[in-house]
Amino acid sequence: MSTDEQDELAKLEREFMHELQGEGSLVPKVGNAYVGFDIHPEDIESIFFDGIGVPRWAGIESESADLDEQTAIYMKRYNESMAKFPLIARSNDTMVSSNYSRAEVAQLAAECRSLIESSADEKATRATKKLLIAATQAEATNSPLTLSPRF
Repeated sequence: MSTDEQDELAKLEREFMHELQGEGSLVPKVGNAYVGFDIHPEDIESIFFDGIGVPRWAGIESESADLDEQTAIYMKRYNESMAKFPLIARSNDTMVSSNYSRAEVAQLAAECRSLIESSADEKATRATKKLLIAATQAEATNSPLTLSPRF
């Protein structure tokens, strides 16, 4: 990671620490230590829909009104979108914990960098940097990363 990237992420981390914490967010912990900011539902939405390009349910059209067919179409498109980001995919629900082993955090950071480089959406890029900061902290300390729901 370049010095400029480190400086930018350190500045963003300070900004993120001043955001409100709230129910429905994911709480990143490196080992057992809180990283100091939450990943909010709107961050997850931006990462998945605006950054990765996961389809929205309302945008799925099927030739019949059959719910099973529409679900199958949606899941096929979802899985195609997420194929490049299997570790990020774990964080798609702010009501469920996501765990990343010490061996996985480097790959999670790589997925985040790839998404940041490929996304033209500023909000998605900023939201992905929250996940990247948590992953790089875990990587630097050789610790697991956990994203837990804040209730």
